[in-house]
Amino acid sequence: MTSARSNVLEIESLSVRYETPDGAVQAVADISLEIAAGECIGVVGESGAGKSQAFLAVMGLLAPNAQVAGDARLRGRELLGADPRALRDLRGAELAMIFQDPMTSLAPHIVVGDQIAEVLVVHKNMSWREARAQALQLLEQAQVTDAARRLTQYPHELSGGMRQRVMIAIALACDPVMLIADEPTTALDVSVQAQILSLLKRLMRERGMALALITHDLGVVAGLADQVAVLYAGRIVESGSVRKLLKNPSHPYTAALLRSMPRIDAPVDEPLVAIGGQPPSPRQPIAGCPFHPRCAAAPSRCTTERPELRRIDGAQVACHFPRSNSASAITL
Repeated sequence: MTSARSNVLEIESLSVRYETPDGAVQAVADISLEIAAGECIGVVGESGAGKSQAFLAVMGLLAPNAQVAGDARLRGRELLGADPRALRDLRGAELAMIFQDPMTSLAPHIVVGDQIAEVLVVHKNMSWREARAQALQLLEQAQVTDAARRLTQYPHELSGGMRQRVMIAIALACDPVMLIADEPTTALDVSVQAQILSLLKRLMRERGMALALITHDLGVVAGLADQVAVLYAGRIVESGSVRKLLKNPSHPYTAALLRSMPRIDAPVDEPLVAIGGQPPSPRQPIAGCPFHPRCAAAPSRCTTERPELRRIDGAQVACHFPRSNSASAITL
């Protein structure tokens, strides 16, 4: 890997494995990513693809039975295997994460203002008075309406969109260099989704912050990300610039994801094309390409030989027979 782009986060050969009473579970297998300052990378795939597990490993938040291998460096500082106290100091200060469900991430019995202020007291050594004043500014930056009143409200008194804005305010309280957003708009209606994504984009550009956006929605990636990595069965199957990958996907899985998306420019009567079959179980590794049981054109080589990531026209693709000029591309 190279740090020529002022990479904020470098993940190299990351693997996550669980030992369970029912056998080993390989959640993430040999993932490598780089995220530069002021850049957003979209991490895409179906449920169970390993998206969240990879970044929970980076955060040091995996279950005790997880076995992690590889490297994850935040501005050159190794995170995997780091001293728990040092890692705890980094979380919230330089490395922050927004989780999918703000209602379960926020403490239900503490008012919103105190939850934001606590981060500043712990990481910035502010007094509670200073921290509460700063909490108000953070809510305003997160475009929370009537921010002064929201400070004294409990999470259940806020809408889903407001709760997500509070989570953003907490995550950004200490001006982190790296933000991980795990499905930040999944439970929100379309108009609120657009507002949250616009807010994240503005904050990322203003602060020069790196952003990893974990999502199953390629439409969200098209509107926010600079780079994209597509995961399948714990592995990256394709990665590259958003513009190139969504206009001309090379891996059949990426193309299938695009075909399964609703599109504004599609005819009204055009049906969505579902991806047949199911992702493989992480307990039962598949020989060859993990996507071959669901691939419409999988020659015999695909059933026996696992394809490695290789660079093709500026992108990386793990496919023996990459596609070209895909008809399933998104119009950007």
